[in-house]
Amino acid sequence: ADINIEPNSVTVKAVRHGGLKGAEIDMNKTPDALPAMAVTAAFAEGTTKLLNVPQARSKETDRIKCMAEELKKMDVDVEELPDGLIISGSRPKPAELHGWADHRIVMALSLAGLNLDGQCTIDTAEAIAVTFPNYVELMKGISANMELVNA
Repeated sequence: ADINIEPNSVTVKAVRHGGLKGAEIDMNKTPDALPAMAVTAAFAEGTTKLLNVPQARSKETDRIKCMAEELKKMDVDVEELPDGLIISGSRPKPAELHGWADHRIVMALSLAGLNLDGQCTIDTAEAIAVTFPNYVELMKGISANMELVNA
């Protein structure tokens, strides 16, 4: 992708000559991004190391442990480290997932679900109301096939 960072915005433009590639990323300053980065790594070619983020274990949940467990349910090769994750990209499979009542985990897993060949169900999805109560509505606005059930 071509990425342009300005003081008040970031512009990302898809580049058609290749897909996502694995990388080693120091997540220390952005621990809340771990769930989204873990999902992204699951779809990348090669191995991604999300490192130096032990504080992710003491957020609403142990996000390192939780993301490792949920990605494994989608047949993703994941190694849990004390301070991060090593994820070998693949083609994740649909699964019944646990959202751990953690808004960031639910939203990250929902993005994975949009890229799967089949249906993905995530429980405790009502947790998104913590930071993004209109998430599903906005996702539907960009044609995401997503529904919040029993909320």
